[in-house]
Order: sequence, then structure tokens, then C-alpha cells
Amino acid sequence: MNLPDFKPPTLAELRNWWRDHRGEGDVERLILEVQHLRLLILRLRGEADAAVRLAREIDRSLIARESPIMELRIRLAQEVLRVGDIDDTPRHDAVPKNVQEYARNPDAVKFEADARRRREQRE
Repeated sequence: MNLPDFKPPTLAELRNWWRDHRGEGDVERLILEVQHLRLLILRLRGEADAAVRLAREIDRSLIARESPIMELRIRLAQEVLRVGDIDDTPRHDAVPKNVQEYARNPDAVKFEADARRRREQRE
């Protein structure tokens, strides 16, 4: 089935429809289905990216632009761009880069341990 060109609903529009149509089971199911499929596309894009990285390590010819895995990766990326924001939920497991860098720095870890030890001695 071919669909006509259309502007996909934004995440904000989906949320507004959800709020405005609470209790309307079919509308709620449709909004949930749209969001479910968008999240699935986002997850599949990540998995395709990982597959390309792995294939690149094994044999670079596996990831030629015309290869099926690259076509899949490109198509998923295009869909993510077409839709726009899919999930703006803050990630609780995300650590800011500057915190990660600080945590990996052995001098910083030692400095922090020394400072903790000095504080404990003063108390």
C-alpha cells in the first residue's frame, strides 16, 4: 500500500492528542502504537549501527554502501530523521562525559580519596 506524502505528528502533538482524548480507547491505542513503533525504529537503528561496527571489524567489504546492512542502516536513520524527536525521556543511567572522564582519571580518584581521608580525620 502506498501512502500519500504527509507530515508525521510530532512527539508534542502525540502528547496533546493523548491528553485531549483520554478515555477514547481506539485513539489511545493508535497513539500508543505510533509511539511503540517509533521507539522500535530507534532501537533497531542502534542495533544496525552496532552490526555495522562489528562487520567493519571483520571485513570492510561487508559494509559497502550497496550492502543490505548499510541499506538497512541508512533507511532506519532516514526514518528517525523524518519523524524528529522520538523519546525525550531523561536517561537515568546516562553519566555526563565530564563525570566519566573525571572518574577514569587515577589522579582525581586519588585526590578525592585523600580529601575524604583528611575530612574523616578532622571529624
